[in-house]
Formats: sequence, C-alpha cells, structure tokens
Amino acid sequence: MLTQFVPPSLVDAAIEGRTRDRSRRPGPLTMRFAAYFELACALFPHESLEDVCDNLVGAVPELCELAPAKSALHGMRQRLGPEAMRAVFEAVAGPVAGPETIGARWRGLCTLAVDGFVVEIPDSPANRAHFSGPVTRGADGKPVAVGYPVARVVTLVETGTRAVRGAAIGGYLTGEHELAEQLAPHAAEGDVVIFDRNFPSVALCKAFRATGAHLVIRAKKHIGTDRVEVLADGSALVRMWSNAVRGRGPERYETLRLIEYEIGTGEVIRLLTSMTDPEHDPASEIARLYAERWQGEVSNLQVKTQQITPGQVLRSHHPDQVHQEIWAHLAVNHCLSRLIALIADERREDPERVSFTKVLKEVRRSVIRQIAHAVNRVLDIADDPNRYRNPERAPRTSARTVKRIRQRFGTRRTPPNTPVTVKAPPRTIRVLSLKIS
Repeated sequence: MLTQFVPPSLVDAAIEGRTRDRSRRPGPLTMRFAAYFELACALFPHESLEDVCDNLVGAVPELCELAPAKSALHGMRQRLGPEAMRAVFEAVAGPVAGPETIGARWRGLCTLAVDGFVVEIPDSPANRAHFSGPVTRGADGKPVAVGYPVARVVTLVETGTRAVRGAAIGGYLTGEHELAEQLAPHAAEGDVVIFDRNFPSVALCKAFRATGAHLVIRAKKHIGTDRVEVLADGSALVRMWSNAVRGRGPERYETLRLIEYEIGTGEVIRLLTSMTDPEHDPASEIARLYAERWQGEVSNLQVKTQQITPGQVLRSHHPDQVHQEIWAHLAVNHCLSRLIALIADERREDPERVSFTKVLKEVRRSVIRQIAHAVNRVLDIADDPNRYRNPERAPRTSARTVKRIRQRFGTRRTPPNTPVTVKAPPRTIRVLSLKIS
C-alpha cells in the first residue's frame, strides 16, 4: 500500500529541501526511509519504534539482524521535521472519487464535508506550552491544567469515499473557524462543501466561494435573519453579516439562500447555501444533501478511534514530532480510503459498504506476512538478549492526577437491558415557507 500510493519518487520530491537533515555524510537512515518509517508508525501506533522497524525490514535478510537503536530512530524522526511530512500528505491527498464512484456526487457536484476532532498528546512541557489543553479552577481560584494536552485537527473530506482532501492542525485554543479557512484552497469549482452549525462566518464563505465551490451550512437561529427576498419555493435570500456589524458595507456580509425544513421528529433545521436557484436546486434535495455531512464525522472517527485506538495518546513529546505524526496518520488514512474506493469501484459497490476496520487489519497483516521465517526469528533472542531485556530501573512513583474526566456527561437513566442503538424510522422532510419580517 505504501509503495503503490506513496511511491519513492513522490516522497523524494515532497521532502526535498524540507527536512532538517544537515548531515554531510550519507548514512543508512535516509530521509526517504524516515518518511516511510513515520507512515509505518501511523500504521502501527500501538507499537514501539523498534517494533515498527522490525515490521518494515523483518523480511529482508540483510537488514533483519541490524535494526537501529531506539535513539537512532528518534534522532531520525527529529531530522525529518513536520514540513516534510506535511508535504508528503499534500502530495498524496488528491481527489479519490472517480466518475463512477457510487454516492460520491450530488447533481454532478463532488460532495465534501468539513469537521474537526481532537487528539491527546503526551504531557511534556513543550507540548503543554504549544498546544495547551483543558483547565479547571483550583481551590485558590487560579487555573489548573487537567488531562493531557490536546491537538485540534480540522479536515476536508470527500463524503463519498471518506478520503481526506486537506487538513489543518492547531492547538486546543485554536478555533475551528480559523483552521477551516485554511482548507479553502483544497476545494474547487464542481465541489459542494457541507458545514455544521458551528462554522458559519462571512470570512469562511468568502474564502470557499472564491474557489468556485458551492456551500451548504447549517445555521443557528440568530444567523441569516436579514431577509432580502422570498423565493418561489418558500426559501429566501438573506444577508449573513460579519460580527453583527449590520449595514456597514457590502464587504461585511454575504448573500445566501436560507432554507428551513422540519424533519419527522419536529425539529426545525436552518440551512444557508450559495445555490440560490430554486428551480435548479430544489430545497428538499438540498435538505437531504445535508445528511451527507455525517460522512466527514465518520472519516474523523476512523482516524481517532480505529487507527489510533480509543484512549491512546500519541507517541511524540515535542510539537514538531506531534505535527508530523498527525500528518502521517492523515496520509495513511487517505491511502486506506483510496484502497477502499478501488475495491468498491471494481465491484460496483458503495465505498460505505467496505469495512474500514477490516481493510486496516489486512494492510497491517500484509506487512507482518513479509516475515517468511518467523520461527527462525525467535532464535535471534539468544543472539542479542539485550535487545529483548527490560532495562534495570530504580523504584518509581507517580502522582495521582486526573488525566481524563470519566463522566463527561450526566448518567443516562435507562431501564436495564436497553439496547444502545435501535433502528430509526425513515424521516420525512417538510420545507417551510419563509416570509420577510
């Protein structure tokens, strides 16, 4: 998988001039190998650096007994740098959905979704200072850090294939609006981008509309209340103002189409869209299109709970390595989504029907299967016992600090033996007629 979707020529072109390797003499741990090693660390996030190296070169007779020390692998990762790994991701993360991919397009437009997630990182002074994290108030009223530092990631995802097209990384206090604006260059004419209700802003709309992409954004009640014209289907043209500075110039607002509809549960949902022609883009179809946003959340779920197992903290103790580790996770996730799309297209199947978990496990197994003489590898322990022996350590202790809040939400009062999920009945959509207030 790594060599098919991330060939050596692509890696060499991506990392050229972007690494921090200043050594004048060529060594065995080249920067090309460092990039592949970072991808392998994302493929095996639960294993040590030495074990990841064994998975990569265990089948090569000339290398299986010459695994580098952990300190050498750590130094190699430091020399690689985040910009090189980001370039590898951006070189890989192109469009995946083909013209025949099922469920990838809506009325000829490729559907994309923007959403964010957070990952926990090691609690080192450098990570805490760079990324920050949750805080609470101590007995003296001063803020006290709780839990692990947190990195925030916002992604632009193809809803049909769940492949990441672009991403932006920030700290715990970085707003999702700020990160989402950085993703605008990854959209293009012929795309329709779907956002949740926490994203509407004039700056965001202007950035994405400048690329030629269409927008569908869920809006809260106080956004888009300045109605200009009611359209034939009951939707309306409205002005969305920037920071409530109403009436202070055209650069402060964006004219969008407001659609309100009611689903079967009685909930009213408000959508703002740049598609203003009610005949060409009916309100009921746009309302159904908004449900595709959940595919972006599923894509993020695959990264943070299936590639990175639940409760796992990233391995990097420095912000630079945290960034390059996240870029590697996103690159591997994109490759897995591309593989799923190929499988689905060959069988004329919807990519949603192909199990991400099974494909991930099979890719991991394909690396391990390279070790053809696993029985003989066991005997290597006798040749180099120091590599398999735990080091001697003095007695240690750890302060009893809370790293995760166990009860984030209130206890659910449900009867015993109640299933966690049940089948939901199909929802009906009733488009509401709007009036100029």
